[in-house]
Amino acid sequence: MRYLQNWWHTIDRINFILILSLGITGLILSFSINEYFSINRHTVFFMISLGLLFILAGLDNKSIRRISLFAFIILIFLMFLILFLDYEVKGAKRWIQIFNFTLQPSEIIKPIFVILSAWCISRSIEDKKFYLPVLFIFCLVLLGLILMQPDLGMTVLVSATFFCQLFVAGLSIYLVILAFLFILSISIFSYLIFDHVQSRINSFLGGLGGADTYQIDLSLKAFANGGLFGKGPGQGILKEKIPDANTDFIFAVAGEELGFIFCLIIILIILSIIVRTLLNVLKLDDPYKILAISGLICSFGLQCLINIFSSLGLIPTKGMTLPFVSYGGSSMISIALLFGFLLSLTNKKNENL
Repeated sequence: MRYLQNWWHTIDRINFILILSLGITGLILSFSINEYFSINRHTVFFMISLGLLFILAGLDNKSIRRISLFAFIILIFLMFLILFLDYEVKGAKRWIQIFNFTLQPSEIIKPIFVILSAWCISRSIEDKKFYLPVLFIFCLVLLGLILMQPDLGMTVLVSATFFCQLFVAGLSIYLVILAFLFILSISIFSYLIFDHVQSRINSFLGGLGGADTYQIDLSLKAFANGGLFGKGPGQGILKEKIPDANTDFIFAVAGEELGFIFCLIIILIILSIIVRTLLNVLKLDDPYKILAISGLICSFGLQCLINIFSSLGLIPTKGMTLPFVSYGGSSMISIALLFGFLLSLTNKKNENL
């Protein structure tokens, strides 16, 4: 009991409540999907994620780094292994099957790489220059493995988060431009090489080359049908017609069934987490914590932006979940790691560590 009291009094309680409310929003939406199996699994994954978040939030900085290094080695090995396995979903090799469950290592490795890159960059700031070349080598290996799956959206997200950390660390504006050109070149390369990337971009451009715009059209129709207050929980038709409605297009499900006002509440919760975290960063003077927190919140914010903008037809669909709201075991574990790391780094008992 005393441990729980100490835990509660040392963490950022407001951010924890905002994070919890985001997860509860996902639970509410999961009950509108007419598949009991899906509801059951979402609830189980949510409870597991909460437990993981609770444990990580109470750890010190050194423990977080050690866990991240150990997990990174295992996940990189699994990402190599996946390339040689036969398990595919829609032409992509991103998952490893364990009994009746599938695990996506590239999803889980995102917050872990942020912690390790923050540590390496902070050490290089302290004149230990060999950390930076090692970091860049591991970054290229990671991006290469993700791109071979293939997963352009994840490649862009990891790249953008990494360059965000470098920018916060004092990256030259010329290198920022170079980073932008790097991401742009990856996107162009993927468009020319991968059929599914070409199809999604052509669909976004209004059916260029005969591409199907069914998903985007139905998503926009869902928002129009929902109006201000929605059609009511379980009353929408989007989830019955569009594939992956409970993952990639969960925001459109929210728009149709719960309405524009509820969607604004989701966005407000997300923005509140981001703004409050950035305000906390301004109070810090430890380079490692500044870089780690900036990278974690950048990854969270960008993933939310990609999912919401995809649902609204403002960018090509990316197949990316809405953190802590969409269904998916790997996604829930990944965001639990992210929020657990975030609460640990801002934990009052770790201020002088």
